[in-house]
Amino acid sequence: MALKVAVCVLLVGVALGLPQYNYDPPKAPETLYETPAESVQEPVQLYETPIIAEPQNIAPVVVAPPSEPMPQMPYEFDFGVADEESGNQFSHVENNDGQVTRGEYRVLLPDGRTQVVKFFDDGNGFNAEVTYEK
Repeated sequence: MALKVAVCVLLVGVALGLPQYNYDPPKAPETLYETPAESVQEPVQLYETPIIAEPQNIAPVVVAPPSEPMPQMPYEFDFGVADEESGNQFSHVENNDGQVTRGEYRVLLPDGRTQVVKFFDDGNGFNAEVTYEK
């Protein structure tokens, strides 16, 4: 047993004493970036210098609403669609007396309900009331 231990110690000693790989670590760089020896060519201007336009006033022009009814006022219209093949149903009714627009439209939704939108605009903005019918 002592002979086996002696042989193992001898082999480990020989292995450690043998020369290792001939590896030389790389030298640390002197600077992070190397400057090229000489430039290949001068830089070329590929694009023309852009023309910078003078700033413009891009605010929208606000036009006052007409003081009298427009020639197509008053008006009244309605239409509706009931397509039995696709099941699509919708309608729109609207009238205007020259001052106030009123109307209603209906749309059949995929869940079977009908969305009803009643609206009016009296010049102070669009107003709508949305309800659903089963």
